[in-house]
Amino acid sequence: MAIVFQKESKSMIYDAFSVRQHTPEAYVKKFSPKEWFHPSSLATFMKTYGSYINAPAPDMIATFWANRYSRYIAFFHWAAAKGWSTDMTFDRMNVYLCERSDRREPAFEFQVDMHPDGYMTDRQTREERLAEFYQHHVAPLIHAFSQAAGIRTRELWGQVFHAVPYFLHLAKVTETKEVQGYLQDDWYYITQMAAPSVFKEKKPPFQFKVMEIPNPVEDKPLYTKPTCCLAYKASGNCCYRCPRMKPAERQKLYEEKKK
Repeated sequence: MAIVFQKESKSMIYDAFSVRQHTPEAYVKKFSPKEWFHPSSLATFMKTYGSYINAPAPDMIATFWANRYSRYIAFFHWAAAKGWSTDMTFDRMNVYLCERSDRREPAFEFQVDMHPDGYMTDRQTREERLAEFYQHHVAPLIHAFSQAAGIRTRELWGQVFHAVPYFLHLAKVTETKEVQGYLQDDWYYITQMAAPSVFKEKKPPFQFKVMEIPNPVEDKPLYTKPTCCLAYKASGNCCYRCPRMKPAERQKLYEEKKK
């Protein structure tokens, strides 16, 4: 993946992960994630973000945040696989809410410090970096949002489990076979091998059962999502892949999509 950092032009790393080194020229709101560990600041963020996604309840805000923040989590996986150094603390990180003309909701953009060739890419180094990142960055945020929204952490981990592979797929198509293998191995380590303590949980957080469902669009396997994103609370309708959807409802929606 060729990376070119410029203040105004796009780059591959921006396209895949919405990660940048400079302040965007235009944005709706700016947030410092370290402030989300203060209940009042997190409440302010959730109220603001909720208004932009038309979320009627805190639990939907939390699930949407977990899904969208997974793009940055995927970036760290990529950085570990490439041997890039990037600050995993919250001290110099900013998150911007930026409007998109082609989308209904604003998108997150992540401003962080990063540099190529800062680490070895052997298995032990990658796993140690990822374990530290999840333990000291991802898990504390997941638990903070869980508590603020009154939702189980499992529901938020489900959004991470669903979204991270999507963004890793976007990134790996231009990478070498070696890096592609690293990304696959590292995701397996995090979801299947890492100790629950890495995620500040008593049990492994990524043990989800997904069900294969008919694909109404193309002849490829399709599965339910690990957990519900709760978007139905705003729209009134569950998406086709929602794990909460009843078989009769899914069959009806399948027939509509096939038309």
